[in-house]
Amino acid sequence: MRVAVVGIDGSGKTTVVRRLGARDGVAVVHAIRAHDDPRSPVAGLSRDLAGASAAADAVGRIQLKAAVLCLQLCLYGPSERHAAGAARLLLTDRHPLVDPLVYLPLFGRLAGGGGPGSDVRTWWARQEPDAARAVRDWLADRTGHTDPWALGEELLRLGTRPPEEMLDGLGRRFGVAPPDAVLLLDLPVEQALRRTRERAGQSELHETAAFLSATRQGYTSVLDRLARARPDIAQRRVDCRDLDVDEVAHRIRETIAELDGPSPHPAPITRPARPPLSGRPCYVRRSEA
Repeated sequence: MRVAVVGIDGSGKTTVVRRLGARDGVAVVHAIRAHDDPRSPVAGLSRDLAGASAAADAVGRIQLKAAVLCLQLCLYGPSERHAAGAARLLLTDRHPLVDPLVYLPLFGRLAGGGGPGSDVRTWWARQEPDAARAVRDWLADRTGHTDPWALGEELLRLGTRPPEEMLDGLGRRFGVAPPDAVLLLDLPVEQALRRTRERAGQSELHETAAFLSATRQGYTSVLDRLARARPDIAQRRVDCRDLDVDEVAHRIRETIAELDGPSPHPAPITRPARPPLSGRPCYVRRSEA
């Protein structure tokens, strides 16, 4: 069974999924930050992309942020195949076919007009040289070119399409199947914002009260439409208001037990057939394979 855990920034997805992943028979994939699992075969490249994302925050251009998000999500396929194995349950911290349905339209509203000017050059310069080379190689492998601005614009255009068309386009790009279930961790914006501000380091470009409010509403709207388009994907809302990580983990365990049915010996995960990619085959640096 493949369960995607989603929610606004600060809702505790990464922390609770990591906590649940400590149990036997539970595999975990971090869709955007694969290096949160140091055993991931793409951990090194994921760390390089995290640096590229921080550089996009510093430059302040949504087109670059969208491009990096795409490159990060392109790592999901190999991460999922590595993590699943014979696990009875695969938990994902975000999902490449769910979260972009929310974020791409919102990113599009924040994107300024005009071209990149010197921002792309500045973005490359803000990355460590070795990391920038790895990011450039991955960008070329996935798109056939080394223009991050063009990739970002492409993703933002996809974000203007209806959710059903976006889902189809994302599936072709990332070559992954939808999850069996989606769990929405619902947290009031003021609590989520407090958590994001308590994190060490620089805040992300989009972590504002207005954006988090729009994201929270976006999840509700997107999941409602997804329920109509894909009723085979189970959905549950987990109220996280004023709960600590142990309490949220307990609620998630109860919810998954209800979804998984009464069988005491659930079947292992079977890897879904991979839909065709719209670009080149997924690339993993030889040193990380």
